[in-house]
Amino acid sequence: MTPIEAPVRPGSPAAVDARRWIRRRRIAAEGRADIGTVYAATLAVLMAAGLLGQPLVRVVWPPDPPGGDAAVTPFVGAAAVLAAFFVVLRQLGPLSVSRSDATWLLPAPLPRRSLLAPALTLTTVAALVVGAVTGIAVAGHVAARPAGPLTVAASGITGAAVAVFAALLALTCQRRPSAARVADGIGIATGAGCLVLAAALRVAGDPRVPSSLVPPVAVFVTGAAALAAGLIAVALTWRALEDWPTAPVAEAAMNAGAYADVVYAVEPSYLTEMSARRFWRSRTRVLTTRLLSARRVPPFMAQDLIILRRKTARLWWPVGTAAVPVYLADGPTWLLLGVVLIGALAAAGLTAESTHSDASNPAMLRLLGATGRQVTAQRLAVPAAVAGGWLAVTLAVLQVAGALTGPWWALGLLAGPAVAVGAFQRAKASAASIGTILIDTPLGAFPAGMLLWLLNGIDVLAVLTLPVSVGLVTVQAHEALGWHWLLAQAGSSAVGCALLVRRSGTTAGSL
Repeated sequence: MTPIEAPVRPGSPAAVDARRWIRRRRIAAEGRADIGTVYAATLAVLMAAGLLGQPLVRVVWPPDPPGGDAAVTPFVGAAAVLAAFFVVLRQLGPLSVSRSDATWLLPAPLPRRSLLAPALTLTTVAALVVGAVTGIAVAGHVAARPAGPLTVAASGITGAAVAVFAALLALTCQRRPSAARVADGIGIATGAGCLVLAAALRVAGDPRVPSSLVPPVAVFVTGAAALAAGLIAVALTWRALEDWPTAPVAEAAMNAGAYADVVYAVEPSYLTEMSARRFWRSRTRVLTTRLLSARRVPPFMAQDLIILRRKTARLWWPVGTAAVPVYLADGPTWLLLGVVLIGALAAAGLTAESTHSDASNPAMLRLLGATGRQVTAQRLAVPAAVAGGWLAVTLAVLQVAGALTGPWWALGLLAGPAVAVGAFQRAKASAASIGTILIDTPLGAFPAGMLLWLLNGIDVLAVLTLPVSVGLVTVQAHEALGWHWLLAQAGSSAVGCALLVRRSGTTAGSL
């Protein structure tokens, strides 16, 4: 027998050659960047800078110098901005790749560092920009005029250092999911707590910090040292990218792709469903409860109470947004009215996913033997209580601030069922239809179906909360709210709930 040598298996291609081959195939399929696309993007950036540049500059650096010593509120606002930046980074990854790269390149034997380095660079640059702008904004609201270059540089460098450490914390949470839940709760609580603290300071009188407490030279040196330490930590993170786990990057790629689909397909309802699935997928420690077995509480109301209890971490957002109208008390009435009503609608939507699931899966309700009127009446209870409590607290805070006079908190409680009706109608909405007539605007064509989807529930809210709207517009700060406004709002809420329950069919399948 003549021995036959086995064919020599060619060695695996180098990583550089593999990436070059993939880049060539991608260019052949998609083409290179079109000059028209580059021109349109550049023109859009220049137009945005021309239209919004001057107002943003005035917000960051007001033309009127602050009087006396520095106030505490700008520092609290900066903390809220950086906490919000941390939350946004946690939602986006922060290390992420495209879905195609996550499918083909992430599991391949390619250098993980070259694949994740662009995302790390983008995160670091974003942290530097956001932190520097936030620090300069704080200096613009507390520094005396004229402010020297040392003051501006010290504030910008210090803000950039804090933002870089926030980005590093987000990177650590992505790599270690065990610490992510605690860090996310702290970030949300910090942002909401800063909003509440700033509102309380504005109502009680903003305390002052002596300007000579910390000299600018010390702030500059401390900020520069902290920024250098943060950048060194980023470099160490870049070196450790080879050992970065695959699952968090793949999940971040899926989330980023979903956000891109929402923008491209103009479909925000998909984003809501994805957020709900992501939230419940992270609930690994779900405790049992006796609410469903207790006959004292109706079953669908008990389900909403369970959802509300398990969303305890998200309750910080309604608490924080309740303080936002305090900042708008001296502004235009229409803006204050919109923030109050939309905030109440968002608070009532904490349990909206149960209503959405009822509308999308009526067969389950038929198996339970529940009629549509029973389901609707029970689903309105918890959102009405949450929205009424949010409105009562918000209007009471405005009353303490001196913007309102009279029993506005009672008016907020009575408006809760009306807001719940609007939230119920919005939760039942299906995906937006983009096959209808297009509305031509200076910024391009806009589908009418999308506009109708955005207004779904808000139109009902505007009609049923008309006493609150008219009261905020007509009743001045020095005038007490009359009791006839309470009767009008109670009647409006009762009529809205009765019509909604009556319109619900005799079977659950007609929701």
